[in-house]
Order: sequence, then C-alpha cells, then structure tokens
Amino acid sequence: MKSILFACSLFFSLNCCAQMHIDDQFPGGNVILENISGDTVYFKPDLTGTEGNWFYWNFQATSTKPQTWYFKSTKKNTMTGLGAAYSEDGGYNWMWIDQKDNLGPDLFAFTFTKPNQTIQFSFAQPYTQNNFEHFIQSHIGDNRLKQSIFCQSNQGRPVEKILISNFDIKPSFKILFLARAHACEMMSNYLIEGMINNLLSDSPEMVELLNKAEIMIIPFLDKDGVENGDQGKNRIPRDHNRDYSGTSIYATTRTIREEIPKWVGGLPWIGIDLHNPWIKGEHNEWAYMVGNANPDIEAQQRIFAQIMAENRKGPLKFDIEHGLLEYGTAWNKGSNYEKGEPFNAWAAQYFDKGLRLTTTIEFPYALNHGQEVTAQNAREFGKDLIRATAIYIENLDE
Repeated sequence: MKSILFACSLFFSLNCCAQMHIDDQFPGGNVILENISGDTVYFKPDLTGTEGNWFYWNFQATSTKPQTWYFKSTKKNTMTGLGAAYSEDGGYNWMWIDQKDNLGPDLFAFTFTKPNQTIQFSFAQPYTQNNFEHFIQSHIGDNRLKQSIFCQSNQGRPVEKILISNFDIKPSFKILFLARAHACEMMSNYLIEGMINNLLSDSPEMVELLNKAEIMIIPFLDKDGVENGDQGKNRIPRDHNRDYSGTSIYATTRTIREEIPKWVGGLPWIGIDLHNPWIKGEHNEWAYMVGNANPDIEAQQRIFAQIMAENRKGPLKFDIEHGLLEYGTAWNKGSNYEKGEPFNAWAAQYFDKGLRLTTTIEFPYALNHGQEVTAQNAREFGKDLIRATAIYIENLDE
C-alpha cells in the first residue's frame, strides 16, 4: 500500500471522466498505475525493496457505470496461465476470470455489471491477516488448538503461532509448518487451512496423530510484507528464506533459530516450509518438494513424496515423476543460496540429532498439471499433506 498511489489513481480517474478508479489502499494492496486511456487500464507491480523482477500485484477497481474494461500489465510475466483472479467481496473469496477474457500473457478484460461496482483483481488469490482471522474463528474454543504470539515482526506486528495436539497426552513427536517466508506466496495459506480443518476433523487418523504429535504452524513469517503488499521474494538485502545463516535480520527467522530447538526438546521432529514457485512454466505448474543438499535427507523426501502420491484423496495431482526436484537440478543449486541459507538448510544440521525430515514444498499459483488451482482444492491438497505426514510418522515407528 503506497499512499501516493491514491493520488495518482484519482488523477487518472479525473482524466478518464471519473469512470474508473484504481487503488491499493487495503492490506496486501500493490500496484503502480501508469495510465488510463479510453477503456484500458495500464498498470504494473510495485517492486519497491525488491532486487530484480517479480510479479505480485493486487488492486481494487471501481467502475462508475456498467461496461467492459481492459487491464494491461506493462511488465511481462505478471499473469498466470489463467490470467487474473478477482474477488467481489473484498478479498475473502476468489475466482479466476472467465477464460474468454484471458486475452494474452499481459492482458485481461472484465465486465462490470452495475454502477460503482468494485472488484479486486490480483495475479492469484491473495490471503492476508483478515482472511486468517475469518478462517480461524470457527476453530476458536477447540481445546486441541492454542493460538499465541510467536514474536513481534520487525515493524511491530504480532506473528501468530498455532499449536495443535491432544494436550492431555505428552507428545512423542513434533511437527513444524512454516508459510509466507516470501510475502507474495499466498497459496500456502490455503494449504494451512486444509491442514487445520483435517487435524480437527475427528477422523481416526488425525486423532491418532494428535495423540502422538504436537504440530506448530506459523502462517505468516513475513507478516509485514504480507500486510504491506510487498513482493517479499528477493527482498533487499536478503529475504526471509535466506536469513538462516550469519546474524538473522528478521525477528521471525531469528526466533525460529532460537526457539524451535527448545520447543523440539530432543524429540524426533519434522520441519516443512510451504512456498509457491515462479508464476508459470516448467517446474512452476505442478506441486513438488525441493531436494535437500544432504542426500540422506533427500532420500527421506523421496519416501515422503511416494507417500503423498500413493495416498492422495484430493483432486489435485501429485506424482513421483514431478514430486521431487533433486538437488543440483534446474534452479535448485548451490548458486541459488549465495545470499544465505534457507530454512531447510538450517534444519538439516539437526539431521541424526532428532530431525527426521525437512523439506520445502512448492505449490503452484494457478495450474497444477493443467488443473485449475482454487482455494478449495488447495485446501484439499493441505488435507492430503497432513495425512501424508501422519503416515510418514507411522512408518517411522514400524
């Protein structure tokens, strides 16, 4: 949210006979409005604080009258294969635009059907603090869930920590899930919703898991970036997932390094970091795990991927052929980590000292093996993920 954009959008609205107003003055908002000419809005992502290019944008558009508007990104690679997503209720529910309005790699159309209608548009399906609070309300009061503050962000925002377990039984295993190390990677939070719904579903497999394990979920590592509408990825001087070596500059990564070993307390544990990849193309339009530099950990990742593939119940495909990007393949090389260690490299130091598995999971924004990704089927994938985790732990006990 950049205050100057309100003035800019108002200026362009006036030059367009007050027919279209664009703004990003809401949590997670991000846009640079370049021009409104005729029936076309020209825009691009705000890359403030980002090294190089990235693709996150999220804005509201209000049309004073019913008509079709065209939205043109002046930067390439800022739209998914499905074009743009839109919300009619302020960002709580999202849909992909009608594919007849997906007019090219940088252009989409939308027809406003009533006067002064406001539609929120984004490259995918944003998820902020408001979404999380709306979701978690249905689980408040469940004695298997405890919500507290993990730490304060660099800008003073509370960073949530969720613990889920049967707290009447001492756990014999700890499981950690992290998300939003890169602020723009919002689809991870829909996986978390699915995991929490499944964990508290009273299914026999989840009851057994909660009798054995304590699960910690930190849904917003880069809370400031999420709320400010930052890219988060490739943040200058380094982003949250390159902050696990040397002296951490972010409160959340610093607290993870200090507190997670204490929380684990010598028990066996798993650490899983949820991410979303580049916007589209090869290695970006299917779900997969990022192979670890430690070959023994990568062997465990392969086992976990097999379990995921064999026990999937949700609609989104996950297969062995694409399910693990081995270390040294494509972008997953040492040169990608020159600015600092990611979470899974930090966690790997505890392998054979209690850690059984660590992995990064990349979940696509829009297309998974050609399937349309939605909030709902992403939640179903989250259910599959926590189910696979339960099976993996059960197999360790055998």
